[in-house]
Amino acid sequence: MSKLLKSSFCGSKRVFKPFIPQSMFKNSRIYLAVISILFIALIVINHYSPKPVDWSENYDIKGKSPYSCYVLNDMFGSIFPNQTIENSYDGFSVSLDSNRVERQNIIVITNNFKPDKYDLDALLKFVAKGNDFFVSSARFGDLFLDSLKIKVNSSYIDTSILSDGKETLFLLNPELKNDFGYNYNKKMPLVWVSAYDSLNTLKLGTNREGKVNFICAKFGLGKIYVHTQPLAFTNYHLLYGNVEYASKALSYLPIRKTIWDNYYKPNRLVNASPMRYILSQAPLQSAYYLLLLTLLLYLVVESKRRQRVIPIIKPLENRSLQFVKTIGSLYFKQQNNADLAKKKIIFFKEFLREHYFLTQIVATSDCAQLVSAKSGVSVKLVSQLLELMDYYEKSITVSDHGLIELNRKMELFYKQCL
Repeated sequence: MSKLLKSSFCGSKRVFKPFIPQSMFKNSRIYLAVISILFIALIVINHYSPKPVDWSENYDIKGKSPYSCYVLNDMFGSIFPNQTIENSYDGFSVSLDSNRVERQNIIVITNNFKPDKYDLDALLKFVAKGNDFFVSSARFGDLFLDSLKIKVNSSYIDTSILSDGKETLFLLNPELKNDFGYNYNKKMPLVWVSAYDSLNTLKLGTNREGKVNFICAKFGLGKIYVHTQPLAFTNYHLLYGNVEYASKALSYLPIRKTIWDNYYKPNRLVNASPMRYILSQAPLQSAYYLLLLTLLLYLVVESKRRQRVIPIIKPLENRSLQFVKTIGSLYFKQQNNADLAKKKIIFFKEFLREHYFLTQIVATSDCAQLVSAKSGVSVKLVSQLLELMDYYEKSITVSDHGLIELNRKMELFYKQCL
């Protein structure tokens, strides 16, 4: 087989050789080497070339991108000295305990703060007990805004895309304010608080246009701080902007244990299942898992096939011999030999009809010869049998000897026929 393939390849090479330039065969290795070098160079350049900067707003506490919060996370040790910083990866309905005696701070930095009804109820109960909540976001959910009776507006044009623009933020507290403001070398989206409850709300800061972007609202025994410039707390603006503003803005929070949110972040997969509340409550969670365990045990135990006992059915007995004996005994007791002879004659004629297609059976020499020719039985036996049949068909009574003789002739016919 290999010799055949080799010969065919050599033959095809000789056929196409006149049409292919000889220089192509000589330079093919050079072309292949050049292509391989270029391919390797492309891989090396792609591997060692600078990666594009990720300017997406992710606010990740461990992220090193410009709009992450790695630097802020590192600053908490100086903002809240000797205090525990607890990272939270669950919603407020799961992570907060309103019955806890120890008072705490909660900090949320994100681009869209939109808690659902369960999380918002848990948050407000927690703040009403004397805890403080700080949130900095460019957008807020309607439920949250309505609960504080505030409104937030934003500019139609996102000025943050103008990389060569400047940004200035102001704090209104005399002990924290700066006459020239806190400057940043990159603009931020223009978002401000357009309406709020002046009886329970205090202005804390403004943007470059003098619009309020930082407020404090009293709620129960606690306070809620709403800030609309979350980019001021990201890596880029803390390293290349103004770290003093972020520190002073967070200084409104008391120095105590602080919960650092990692749940209300962009690109988070939201679990909107009704099971979320059940799993957030310890008693309901235990009952739910117990129910699942019970169902699992039920499936394991009841999965086996269950059915009634199959009765043993004995096969039907062959009672043909008993039937024959019963019929024979019946005719023997009745002593009706004429009827029995006529039935045997009928069965014999049916046999001739099925096997030899003879329908007109009479006691004549022509019929005897025809039956003898088709069955192979002697003409003499056939003639005697036909005469007996003709006689007993017309007889009213038949003796035992005559019935036996008729039966003997028929049995001889059955044995000799083809």
